Amino acid sequence: MTDEPGKDLAPRQPQPPAPQVDPEQLKQFQEFQRFQEFQRYQEATGQAPQPPRQQGKRWWLVVLGSRIFWRTLFFVLVIGSVIWAYNHFFGVDDPGDIAQDSGGVTGPAQGLSSPAGLQGTVGMFYKHVSFADTTRACTLFLRDDTRQKFANAYGASDCADAVKTLKTKVTSVDKFQQVMFPPDMLKTPTTDKVTIDSCALTVEGGPRLGSFVVEKIKNGWVITDWSPSTCG
Repeated sequence: MTDEPGKDLAPRQPQPPAPQVDPEQLKQFQEFQRFQEFQRYQEATGQAPQPPRQQGKRWWLVVLGSRIFWRTLFFVLVIGSVIWAYNHFFGVDDPGDIAQDSGGVTGPAQGLSSPAGLQGTVGMFYKHVSFADTTRACTLFLRDDTRQKFANAYGASDCADAVKTLKTKVTSVDKFQQVMFPPDMLKTPTTDKVTIDSCALTVEGGPRLGSFVVEKIKNGWVITDWSPSTCG
């Protein structure tokens, strides 16, 4: 039996249309091919690509992450707070009120305004005695007769000589210049003339320096009178 020609041949299936290529994908694929060719060229010529260098850490990040930096900052803040507190309660000397030549005292140096001013004036006096600063200490007295009264009480010829004598009795400069006032003396004074007796103060590292009459003149406080303390 003779087979009919073409009978055993399967009918041809229609071919699916070619997929459309995205131009952007084609571009990326071509760039990838060029990159591979470049790598093969480098490997063939011994010019292998070097790994990119890592950028160093920014200096300010290193500083902020350092314990030494934060400890130093904390130390500076503490010192600054201590200096501010000391100047606030004990005042800052005004060199403009103190003689700069051998002429000695030219006028009274005034403390800060109330409530810290009158304590600052007495506190500065203790501080100047602790350093034997004769000019600054004696300048806190308003008049010459008060300076002489202070000198006579210690058997000295003048105020400066008395300060030098008292300096020899100071056993601790740090403690002596840190005079502590009782709470009632830290209140705003109701008058412009206040008596501060050293017997009421906490004084360490040296002798008590008597009773001060501190008076407000203009915007500051000065010592207008002085007398020995009964407590020594």
